Amino acid sequence: MAYFRLFRVVNLLIIALIMYLMRFFLFEPSFEIDKIMNPFSELQYAMLVMTYVLISAGGYALNDYYDIGMDEINRPGKTVLRNKLPLRAGMTWFIIMTTAGIILGSILAYQMKSFSMYFFPVFIAGLYWFYSTKYKRELLSGNIVVSVLAAISIVLVFLYYVLSFNSTGQIPITSFPYLKKAVLIYASFAFFITFIREIVKDVVDVKGDTEFDCTNIPIKYGKKETKMILQILSFIFLAALLYFVYLTWKMDKTYLMYYVVVILIPMFIYFIFQLRKAKENNDYRALSTILKIYMVAGILSIQLLDLSNKWG
Repeated sequence: MAYFRLFRVVNLLIIALIMYLMRFFLFEPSFEIDKIMNPFSELQYAMLVMTYVLISAGGYALNDYYDIGMDEINRPGKTVLRNKLPLRAGMTWFIIMTTAGIILGSILAYQMKSFSMYFFPVFIAGLYWFYSTKYKRELLSGNIVVSVLAAISIVLVFLYYVLSFNSTGQIPITSFPYLKKAVLIYASFAFFITFIREIVKDVVDVKGDTEFDCTNIPIKYGKKETKMILQILSFIFLAALLYFVYLTWKMDKTYLMYYVVVILIPMFIYFIFQLRKAKENNDYRALSTILKIYMVAGILSIQLLDLSNKWG
């Protein structure tokens, strides 16, 4: 159970789920439409997913290592390191998991004959390192990096396929514009929801973050102003969601439109109402959980994409 919490296994499963949904419901249908072969075998795609699951697991362990002081203040008695595992385990497992991920990613790059693929795992590992050691303590930088990491699990799948198209010489010409727009929409969704959630989590962690000289929105502007910022961001997102409904209606993507109207919009309106009522740390912890569930619900809508209709 200690390692389950250290590696954030639920988050790792979400990353794997997103990447496989992209494969089965976005890219494979496009290959059928354009009558080309999938450049990744089942094993190679599993290697791709495992590369970033391993690197992410290492990043979570590293984050716990550097956040130990803050976490002991914010969640006394609930930290994994020093409580269930020795502190050095955080750095040790970061090195083990990250090294394994980079090696696996390098093997895949070699198999796909793509020089560019060698750099992606190193880049993601670097983001985790600089987030934990530097950006987390800076105003907005940490929130943005975590949001980028959330969106990257979607964008990376697209980039790997693009690089594989270059190496195989087969491109889904008919579906490619649609693929780009779909990836942009879902990556933006992941980024924005994660950004809001990170600010919510900062509200909960103000006490410990202040002790360790962090500068985030709640510390700089206060809880009341942060709540107002969260409400503004939430209404911006809700407006974007309503525009997305218009797009799905215009492009006759009926099932996707119903999913957004019946599930995603009511869920987010519920979040906004709970945000307005939030006062205590436990209220904000509940909001963070709501947003994690909402992220999964949003990503699951990939199954309802209909490649027979293209985005305008």
